[in-house]
Amino acid sequence: MTQTLRTITLAVALALLPACGGNVPGASDTGAQSSQQKLVLTSCRVANVKEDLRCGIHEVFENREAKSGRKLPLKIILVPARSPHPELKPVFYLAGGPGETNTEFVEAALGSSFHEDHDIVLVDSRGTGKGHRLACRMPRSDDHLEDYLHTPFAPEIARACRAELERRFDLSQYSTAAMVDDLDEVRQALGYDKINLTGGSFGTYAALMYMRAHGERVRSAYLVSLVTLENRVPLYHAWGAQWALERLFEQCAADSACHGAYPNLREDFSAVLARLHQAPVQASVRHPVSGAKTKIDLTEQAFADAVRVMMYSGARGREVPFLIAQAKGGDFDLLAETAIDANRGFYGAAPLGLYYAVTCNEFVDRIRPGDVEPATRGSYAGAARVRDQMASCEAWPKTTLPPGYFEPFRSEVPALLISGNTDPASPPRWGDAVHAFLPNSVHVVVRGGHVPVTGCTDQVAAAMFRSGSAKGLDLGCMASLRPAPFKLPGASTRATARF
Repeated sequence: MTQTLRTITLAVALALLPACGGNVPGASDTGAQSSQQKLVLTSCRVANVKEDLRCGIHEVFENREAKSGRKLPLKIILVPARSPHPELKPVFYLAGGPGETNTEFVEAALGSSFHEDHDIVLVDSRGTGKGHRLACRMPRSDDHLEDYLHTPFAPEIARACRAELERRFDLSQYSTAAMVDDLDEVRQALGYDKINLTGGSFGTYAALMYMRAHGERVRSAYLVSLVTLENRVPLYHAWGAQWALERLFEQCAADSACHGAYPNLREDFSAVLARLHQAPVQASVRHPVSGAKTKIDLTEQAFADAVRVMMYSGARGREVPFLIAQAKGGDFDLLAETAIDANRGFYGAAPLGLYYAVTCNEFVDRIRPGDVEPATRGSYAGAARVRDQMASCEAWPKTTLPPGYFEPFRSEVPALLISGNTDPASPPRWGDAVHAFLPNSVHVVVRGGHVPVTGCTDQVAAAMFRSGSAKGLDLGCMASLRPAPFKLPGASTRATARF
């Protein structure tokens, strides 16, 4: 995403800088119910942001059921509306991951269309913020670039991560169920009777779980690249990656310039995959920091994972045909360099501990060995990612989830659902699945990859938030959205699109 609410890239942390202002009520002039107000927010500034914001900390018990022991300080940033309409209620933002830090998206919140009428509230989820971030040391560094091409989900990495984190945290307490109860506790502390929700990727799953547990408190929701319980992450990653690549092949064939440059794209891709299946290929890449040439071995699995990651970005995915053509001609350097660049940004800062805590207990635990082969059959990515994550999750601490947590549910909350037509992680089938149990929702498939938010989708969401209904929305601008152009021979030899 761009200046709108982004969820693909882990944003650079924005340091809170206290302002000179005194205490202000937790939601003064913002539609909060002051009679119920418990939490006081303080005027504050965030690095690189000129606007005056409101910040605070709300502590929750790590073990919510015990109501005792360690407390987690959840940071809160409230971005005041430019033209407040308290009756429209605030928008609570839920980032992706699991593991992105909500309060790092202040600049994106300021750039959103619905910031005009609504306060936007950013609350760090448990396991993501200062004092409770479940980030473990990753065996990746710029000293050994090839490591960026190896999976971060290997069992030995999970064991080391658990050993590091369990000395400080009870890893059985970091579930989405606990997270949404934390969020509702913050809602109450700020005095809001109802809220709107927005989120992308895993943030949509968190929003759905909040609707399930506290649906009477949700006025409306704007959800992009849907993740639902039915999608047992990462069981369908390989299928999604293959589906997205097939759509890319079709789009290239329908584009005269792309088809003219790459008339046999599908066959060329298969040839490159077959070459790497025989043995790794040595490539020479430029170091991302020093610029020095470095030799690496590119394996079949590293190539497959890198293509999948590149397809997350709608713009970067349009470079894939060019990179395939280069590799088909025997030059793997640019492909390897782009793969490292993509994975370095994608996996480099991931809070892997929280990712394991959530996915192991809420998704992977429901995957059976016999499910893997049918789900990955015929895909270029194969079963390695699923099997790695299943093995890594075997020893991860178990979480106690509410009864019936995995049962289907239905909600009358009005919602705008957006899917990307080349999204390898959350293809439109998952948006259709959510639409089926949110009958007051509208599901729109737009051009793009994972979390394809644009000014157009943002404006439609703003209209829905104003009305509190998904009925009668003007979706005309979505039909005019155009994908990024394909990268063609003769263009810069460096990858241009970045996360």
